[in-house]
Amino acid sequence: MAANKKEAIILAIDVGKNSLQLDSDGKTYFEKSKFCASMILKRKILAESKDYLAVILFGSTQTKNHIASQGCSYNNIEIVTSLGVVTWDLIKHINSLSPSDITRSDWLNTLVLATDMLKKETQDKIFKDLQIVMFTNLATDISFDNIDVIARCIQSQCINLTIIGRDSEDISRYPVLESFIMKTEATAVNFDSVLPKISNYKQKEVTPRAWNVPLSFGNVFNIKVNGYKKIDETPKSFKWSLCRNYDTPDSITEMNKHTTYFYVENGEQIEVDYENIIDGFRFGDTIIPVSDLDIQAYSYKSGPRSLQVLGFTKAKNIQRSFLMDGGSYIFKPHKDDIVEFSAIFKAMVEREELMIIRKVYLNDCMPTIGAMFPQREDDENYFVCVNLPYAEEEHLFKLPSLESFKPNYEEKNAVRNLIYAMDLDKDGNELFMPENTHNPELQYVYDCIAQKAINPDKLLTKTIPEYIQSLLNPPKRIMENAKQPIDEIIKLFSLQQEIHEKSPIEENNTSKFDCDEEVENSKQCVITAFNPIEDFNKLLENGFNSAIVCGKMKNITLDLIESSTSMKDLEKPASNLKALREFYIHDNDVKSYNNLMYLVKDSVLLSGKEEMWSQFIDSGIGLITNQEVEISDITQELSENFMKHEVLEDVAAEFIIDDDDPLKEFL
Repeated sequence: MAANKKEAIILAIDVGKNSLQLDSDGKTYFEKSKFCASMILKRKILAESKDYLAVILFGSTQTKNHIASQGCSYNNIEIVTSLGVVTWDLIKHINSLSPSDITRSDWLNTLVLATDMLKKETQDKIFKDLQIVMFTNLATDISFDNIDVIARCIQSQCINLTIIGRDSEDISRYPVLESFIMKTEATAVNFDSVLPKISNYKQKEVTPRAWNVPLSFGNVFNIKVNGYKKIDETPKSFKWSLCRNYDTPDSITEMNKHTTYFYVENGEQIEVDYENIIDGFRFGDTIIPVSDLDIQAYSYKSGPRSLQVLGFTKAKNIQRSFLMDGGSYIFKPHKDDIVEFSAIFKAMVEREELMIIRKVYLNDCMPTIGAMFPQREDDENYFVCVNLPYAEEEHLFKLPSLESFKPNYEEKNAVRNLIYAMDLDKDGNELFMPENTHNPELQYVYDCIAQKAINPDKLLTKTIPEYIQSLLNPPKRIMENAKQPIDEIIKLFSLQQEIHEKSPIEENNTSKFDCDEEVENSKQCVITAFNPIEDFNKLLENGFNSAIVCGKMKNITLDLIESSTSMKDLEKPASNLKALREFYIHDNDVKSYNNLMYLVKDSVLLSGKEEMWSQFIDSGIGLITNQEVEISDITQELSENFMKHEVLEDVAAEFIIDDDDPLKEFL
């Protein structure tokens, strides 16, 4: 039988005159109490919680409770609702509250009433937890004669008491209150501590289900493991329904979708039954029909669900750029195979290796390739599984090289100061950690749903709530700290827009081409991979715009480099670069050539041809230095450094993933 996770919670809110006292930020305790109570209730509804909640107001102008009706002195305490599932009407009532002018808000009598309610209304029912959440600044002058008895009652019923409004440090100045908090084992917090925790909506909690599967080492042996989805990047969908525009919240008619298929013949629409429709793949102008039988025939059959070890590899072989999105799994050992699991885990740690696996989640599902990293946390060993890309999913980027830029001491120091000023570590609590950073899109949708549920006839406000805006904005403290370093960087790194003038085509002393002529000129300017140098020279001889011709030559050269697989394949792009080098030297445009060569180097190295770089660059295609052309800003030393390359390691020094390791983001 599944464990009961339902809770019984009573919210007790001070609405008396004392609640109008201002907190440190200039807002009253009443305003903050109302916002917190409303958010707690809305969070419960949108998370589809089954918890039971009740609301009590003390310091109210009304007296409405079962103890006062028996003749006891429990005045100005109003039970708004008994324990039950939260409704939007209750939230509307909370939002409409206004403070009273009642001076005496007896929070101690309210605790007695709430304790009695929990005892009576939870009889013969099973709840995981009983809670009283009280919003008060405890400022009322009341009698503490029976405070010890009340504390024993709360403790005997195992009620968790939370007081929001004063923290433990404030309460410690009052010995009686401090003793009460200790005896009841209550939690006392101020609004600054609790607001960030309840200002965000929660999704429906789902109990994680284990994926029980053997970790297979070929036909040799298996280790039983339990897999859990730790990070799920599946888009969150809401339960939308189609309704009529004139429906009211009390009378909604859900509508069903119906799709009709037709084709047009001689201007007439002819309907086609769904059974007579098949898929078709378009290749150019050809459509290839594919029937259900064809789909069954070409569908990939991966076999039964499995988790198969393909082998082990050094950690340095899996670059961080390989780690794909799509979430991550953690795998823990089954209680019967802990010894075998631990042996493999320790061996992987000692050898600094990880496991490459093939995962099939369900029978005949598409298989995925993943990497298993050993992870130790809270004295527990387990594997973290992250998907790896296939060759078709990897993209190469042409990134500009920074080798030509050598920052001086002042520039380096300015950047260091900026990094230090924008450090997200605040008193040991790192900001923007994934477990504390909520999705602003989801939060905004939840907020809009809550607005429409409470005020169905009003238009949604266009203003995004402050707590949602703050989710992905730099904290005010950090921006204040960063102001001076940013000003320093702006001063040192003064950026100026560089304007490149296009060379006009000199033909009968005419002016530059207009836009349409340039587009047409570009279409006619074609350089083929078969004989690029001949095409390049012929286009220049025929008077085509040299900027367009050189641009075409650059593109075909970079394409040839990326598609090459041997040094012989690189001979043609090397010849292209020689031709471009000669042209740019003759045209006194050495900067364009040197910028191109940084792209060329990145293209060679990023496409896995590091071992070919030295031989390739020795083909007479190096940077144009100021010894060759005086206007060049490249020295001989820079040119020699450019011809070298370093192999950068892409793994952390420690193989075990600790709290500071970037791999932690996959957990």
